[in-house]
Amino acid sequence: MGKILLKNEDINLDTASSSDFIAIILKGLILKKEYNKAENILFEEIEKNKSDQMYKIALDFYETLSEKSNEELLAGNFSKDEIFQGLKDIEAIFKK
Repeated sequence: MGKILLKNEDINLDTASSSDFIAIILKGLILKKEYNKAENILFEEIEKNKSDQMYKIALDFYETLSEKSNEELLAGNFSKDEIFQGLKDIEAIFKK
């Protein structure tokens, strides 16, 4: 019934998985510039559910952040260095 656009994908809320809801939560936190909170939630969820879908969500998360300017990131108490470190951590967790 309800659909939400997230990274060019439609998510049907009637059949959405827990990973879909995590993606929606992360998107909302990014919009609020709560990047650290979003990153913490991302890693908590990866600990619970180390799936290919969570790997894709993590990559999308950092890709979205990488498109932000330094000023936008700093406004959310984040940096490009934290993006690079987060990607390294994700690669190590998923051994990619």
